[in-house]
Amino acid sequence: MNATLTPLHLSNGQDRPPWWIYLLLPLLHFASVKLTLLCAVTPETEVVVWLPNAVLLAALMRYQGQRGWAMAALTYSSDVLASLSAFSPWGAVLLSLVNLAEVVFAYWLMRRMHASLGLQRFRDFGKFIAAGPIAAALLASLLASAVLLQLDASTTTPYLTLVRLWWFGDALGLLIYTPLLLSFSGPVLSAPIRFTLLDGTVVLLGLALAGLVFSIHRGEIGGVSVTPDLLLPPVLYLAVRFGVRWTALAVALISLATAWVLTTGHQPFGAVDVHLEIVRAQEFIFTLCTIGIGFAILLTELKTHERGLEDKVRERTQALEATNTLLAALSATDGLTGIANRRRFDEVLASEWSRAARSGQPLALVMLDVDFFKAYNDHYGHLAGDDCLRHIARMLAAHLHRTGDLVARYGGEEFVLLAPVRDAAEALHIAETARQALATLALPHAASPFGMVTASLGVALHVPTVGETTDLLVQQADQALYQAKARGRNQTVLQASSAA
Repeated sequence: MNATLTPLHLSNGQDRPPWWIYLLLPLLHFASVKLTLLCAVTPETEVVVWLPNAVLLAALMRYQGQRGWAMAALTYSSDVLASLSAFSPWGAVLLSLVNLAEVVFAYWLMRRMHASLGLQRFRDFGKFIAAGPIAAALLASLLASAVLLQLDASTTTPYLTLVRLWWFGDALGLLIYTPLLLSFSGPVLSAPIRFTLLDGTVVLLGLALAGLVFSIHRGEIGGVSVTPDLLLPPVLYLAVRFGVRWTALAVALISLATAWVLTTGHQPFGAVDVHLEIVRAQEFIFTLCTIGIGFAILLTELKTHERGLEDKVRERTQALEATNTLLAALSATDGLTGIANRRRFDEVLASEWSRAARSGQPLALVMLDVDFFKAYNDHYGHLAGDDCLRHIARMLAAHLHRTGDLVARYGGEEFVLLAPVRDAAEALHIAETARQALATLALPHAASPFGMVTASLGVALHVPTVGETTDLLVQQADQALYQAKARGRNQTVLQASSAA
């Protein structure tokens, strides 16, 4: 048994069943036997559907076979106890062994076919039908029929007839009950559904139709056929709207109701021979299960797949947006210093120029050029020169904290500071603060007459008017910078016309 009931990784069940399962399992199995005997056994002792085997199979599938030997022992004991009322002790033992073999074989076949034990996919439902209702139930019917003939030598029922009766009853029981137990013991796979007025109307009409179908005799009213087949459309509606759980419940209730009215002599499929009536009932139940539950599983799988695709699209959209944001930041950032680049400066200058033109507020531009930077590179090397520029960029970024201010690398060893200001004094203060902060860094520069890294700064101040372009402010700042260099460097100059 242990070799057979090993866990399968394709299930969403728990690793081990909780303790109360060992109490519930035999009780549920015994109750299923009694329910079958009450609802699904004809006066001729022919079983329409046999539910109990599905209890153990659903438990094995739900918990991936963990502690399968214990669950099998409990249900086997329950089966023997329940069968004593109909068979001798030896017969009860043998037939219960056949039922156990049927369940174990069905579970083993599903493992061999690599089916998901939660029946969450339509192809797994097909594998379940092949393994359980078809193969395992057929094997059990061949064995059980032989046992029945040995137990009762006086029976006149042919062996193949016994095989068919046992096979169809067990197959339908597995098909009805296993998906129902799995759906109510496992997680809800479908998203919550809002119950609408149309849903209520369809459910009420379906209940009324079911009451009509199962209350009349001989399957017709005034010559009009009213058979259980009429309940297929409401079941399909449940499959579309409410998923596997409630569809499986509806299928189980309709199937048991069909078997029950059959055993009470209502003849829901018309005035036909009892054996033909049983066959028609079993055909209807098989159709109801495969179409109703299969359609519900298929729709749930499609919806889950659709939600998965939507999640992937959402994730990829977010990743794309993050990438675009990063690319935008990279395209606006100087690769060496990490501050804004020339392209970003041009964009911000155009925006601030337009804003200043509307508000009438002066706009200040400071151009900073590192003094004797070529000599610095020649003396210390280009890698040290790059480090020097990074130090200066960090210093400038640290000393401009106001909203709307911008520090950018203009090109080479030139930096720009753009800021809306009140007057020339504020513009000069910004520039001088930056120059003095650079002096505080005291970066060594052996090739400079100052002995350390310094900078010349040109300041331009202007209130834009209609028709003027940003080139005007840049040219003024550039002229001021040229004057600072001409006067000996390491100083700040305000463009004369701007100061007026």
